[in-house]
Amino acid sequence: MPKEQYRETYVGRKISHVTFNVDSASAIQNAAHIQVITKNLYAQDGQRVPAAYGVLDRRMGTNQKDANCETCGLGLAECVGHYGYIELALPVFHVGYFRSIITILQTICKECGKVMLQESLKKSYRRKFMHPELTYLHKKSLRAAVLKKAKTCTKCPSCDALNGMVKKSPAGILKIIHDKYRNKKSSDPIVKRVLKDFNDAKESNKELAAMINSGLIIELNPLTVLNLFRRIPDEDIPLLGMNVSLTRPEDLILTRLPVPPLCIRPSVASEMKAGTKRHWINTTSAKLVSIRYSLVDHQSSLLPKS
Repeated sequence: MPKEQYRETYVGRKISHVTFNVDSASAIQNAAHIQVITKNLYAQDGQRVPAAYGVLDRRMGTNQKDANCETCGLGLAECVGHYGYIELALPVFHVGYFRSIITILQTICKECGKVMLQESLKKSYRRKFMHPELTYLHKKSLRAAVLKKAKTCTKCPSCDALNGMVKKSPAGILKIIHDKYRNKKSSDPIVKRVLKDFNDAKESNKELAAMINSGLIIELNPLTVLNLFRRIPDEDIPLLGMNVSLTRPEDLILTRLPVPPLCIRPSVASEMKAGTKRHWINTTSAKLVSIRYSLVDHQSSLLPKS
């Protein structure tokens, strides 16, 4: 009987291009198999069994030779692991995207969220950004030109809202401030009204006076920025140098955190004493879940009781 001819199933293919983008909150959730909601690493039964929906839940894979993954049923050598995710109680700035967040805020109106350019200029820049043969360097120079023009605008062309300088706060880490009334004199009626409201608030709440030095400087916290970025219309996204079909500005702010598979964060058993040496990702993720519950409880306590 003649030997059957062997044919390679997988043939070589040419890669046309590689696209990088920021994972959205929905993409992180879709890629995950479970939501991590339990702060305990192990069940409270003394058997060292991983807690369900915890950081060590075996539905995210396995890190032990004698245990199989509860998602795919494979062992340590075969299972590549599966992701989970943690839902944050409040959004936070991503340190890697912090500079990009500030430049977007310097480009858009802090009220309506639209790019602060005249409509004729927007149309001109959109055509340039959408050019099929646009190079990275040309795109970068176009983005810098849009930013330069938008930063000089003190009044939004779309909603007439007052806008000032946006910059990193010198008072703390990962804090952003908006000097909205920078170009207004102290004798301006708008500034006088704002200062009056601020002074009245300080008189009624002494703790507020200790925390805030000026009523003219507005802090843009992550929740405020997230809601503002969500108001940016799709037609203005290309002017920020972004592809609306791949990502949006709000994806730069963290609302969900991916929890990596168990196989890349193993807990090493100790031969000298009982228990295991915990991986730093495990302990940090468990702390995040615990902090989330504390924040949720605090938010619930502030709600008016019916």
